[in-house]
Amino acid sequence: MNILNDIVSGASKQFGREFGRAGANVILKGTNSYTIRGISDYSGRIKPSDNKTIKAIKEIQNLKFVSTNKANASRLIELTDLMLSNFSFNGNETLNQLADLNELVILYNNKFDHGSSLIDDKFEDKSIDYLNEKRSEFVELMNQFNKDTIVFITNNLELASQKRKSKKTATILAFPLLGGLGIHKFYLGQIGYGILYLMFSFLLIPAIISLFEFISYTSMSNDKFDIKFNPEFSYYNQFKTTD
Repeated sequence: MNILNDIVSGASKQFGREFGRAGANVILKGTNSYTIRGISDYSGRIKPSDNKTIKAIKEIQNLKFVSTNKANASRLIELTDLMLSNFSFNGNETLNQLADLNELVILYNNKFDHGSSLIDDKFEDKSIDYLNEKRSEFVELMNQFNKDTIVFITNNLELASQKRKSKKTATILAFPLLGGLGIHKFYLGQIGYGILYLMFSFLLIPAIISLFEFISYTSMSNDKFDIKFNPEFSYYNQFKTTD
């Protein structure tokens, strides 16, 4: 069944390339890798608490092939239908599941490769044509998924970059002369703290605290500063959308 194997090979390369651009193969960069959830547990039975992607992974793991060409073709159609129903971009919810989605694609391609190798090359049936159509549909869906992912990340990163607080500016404003009045707190969007600093500035306690904050900001790396004060920028900046 060489035609199906060729499709699998080409699609696998495309999936790997496109997912790399979207962030699934290389999701993280820098020290802000805490943002994305860790690898999930794909073992055991399907649980009510499993998300849609993990349920699909477990279903694929449980799918067994048999000894007849037609039955295996049907299983491959079932397998691809399962993938078609599990790929849609839903903003940050999807971004948090990219590691799971990448695992799903890898598992699907491996299972598809195995199943197609069990079908006779000379086997001719309408189910094979239908399977090829389904596979092409999935490739198109993946392309759209990747485009949606890249556009979403790029747009949100641009917005987050515009709102990004400067470590240098915050450090300067935290120096006791201005820090004692809470100016750095207002700059960082911590309005409540800023008002407290301003109200009690005559006690000099805010000035002493701001001195420690000045030292803290000075010694803090840009990544740590972003994680603490620019969480949206830190989140979207961790994705790689280009080769």
